[in-house]
Amino acid sequence: QAGGKSIVLDANATSQLRNQGLDSTNDSPKFQHKVHSSVVKAIYTGSEFIATASGDEDFGLVLESTSFYAEQGGQIYDTGSIEGPSGSFTVNNVQVFAGYVLHIGSFLEGPDSKALSVGDEVKCKVDYTRRTLIAPNHTCTHMLNFALREVLGDHVDQKGSIVLPEKLRFDFSHGKPVQPEDLRKIEYIVNQQIKDELEVSAQEIKLADAKRINGLRAVFGEIYPDPVRVVSIGRKVEDLLANPESKEWLSISTELCGGIFTTLFYVILHLCVYVI
Repeated sequence: QAGGKSIVLDANATSQLRNQGLDSTNDSPKFQHKVHSSVVKAIYTGSEFIATASGDEDFGLVLESTSFYAEQGGQIYDTGSIEGPSGSFTVNNVQVFAGYVLHIGSFLEGPDSKALSVGDEVKCKVDYTRRTLIAPNHTCTHMLNFALREVLGDHVDQKGSIVLPEKLRFDFSHGKPVQPEDLRKIEYIVNQQIKDELEVSAQEIKLADAKRINGLRAVFGEIYPDPVRVVSIGRKVEDLLANPESKEWLSISTELCGGIFTTLFYVILHLCVYVI
């Protein structure tokens, strides 16, 4: 939802884009932290595609490429602005539908002209201040997943997560209450990793190569692309690939994930775990 209005690219809308020959949005720039240049490829009101958007109503933009992170894998979407030749568009929500990233929002209030048209060249300006609050929490979910396995056992599987600027939630299977002493051990492991400022390494590799890495974690039932992004905390992904069957990798966090992370551990002060 954005600005009180829900805008969804349903199957008919995405089929229309595909039939027009529009490729899926290239979202690889989402891992960069800089202003990104792109082109407006489609404008959607929630019921129809239009050539030009103006006025104060919410609408959605599909770009050729984007640096905005669309909500997925439990991580909240980016916000920010998209600036065109005749208007600045506030991005309040970002979702992905069948490969098309939809930037949902409205024009900034003010006397300036407000219009965006298909074919306009634009600048994507992500609110990186907000993202720097989200990214550490996503990194913490990986460390927490590792610590849970270390303390409670290999039977623990991630069942979901929510990563927001102000907090994170991690859902996992265990089958019984977590004892206070185990909670303290889990907190200690995560906070020790924070204190040690371990290196966060991410690399896109073939899915088959990723599956060979000893200790690799993935969300059960999740469908991963090929190639896939591997995120390792404590060792470079290149090291893991050089000797994928090493038992040493059981002592670090390694997961398949396409989210946004922080490599600056000093921004993570402390993790406190609560079980609900």
